[in-house]
Amino acid sequence: MPLDLHSPVDLLRWIARNTRRLVVTLAGFAVLGAGLAMLVLPGPGVLIIVVGLAVLATEFAWAERALDRTATTAATATSKVTSSRSGKLALAASAVSMVAGGALVIALVGQHRLIGVGVLVAGLIALATLLPRVQGWVGQRASGTAGLQAAPAVQREEELA
Repeated sequence: MPLDLHSPVDLLRWIARNTRRLVVTLAGFAVLGAGLAMLVLPGPGVLIIVVGLAVLATEFAWAERALDRTATTAATATSKVTSSRSGKLALAASAVSMVAGGALVIALVGQHRLIGVGVLVAGLIALATLLPRVQGWVGQRASGTAGLQAAPAVQREEELA
């Protein structure tokens, strides 16, 4: 019986493909874990979770589906808050307070600068949600007209099988 030996090029391709997948998996779960921690710690937790899912979505279809659900849920929540004038004012006031508080912590409390940076970034992200272009995207995503891209996820699963 002949042995089924692979060429060195095939072996190198297999190693490269699996090494890339391992690196993406480790990096994605590290970022995702940091985002989950930031849900209870100061920082933009939801944004970091979305970034972690985006990294994982480059290799895994389940992460792409989770990313779509998370983005739609976040857009729906944002549109509910910003749909009224009082909601926009409350968001703006809290965002400005976060930016000012984060800057104050960075300037005055040396040992907690990282917390100040996290709060400041979260405040800037909250302010960015009030921009008209972001509002348009949020409205589209919340209403479901942004178009979910399920076909690439299914195609990727078929490629991996």
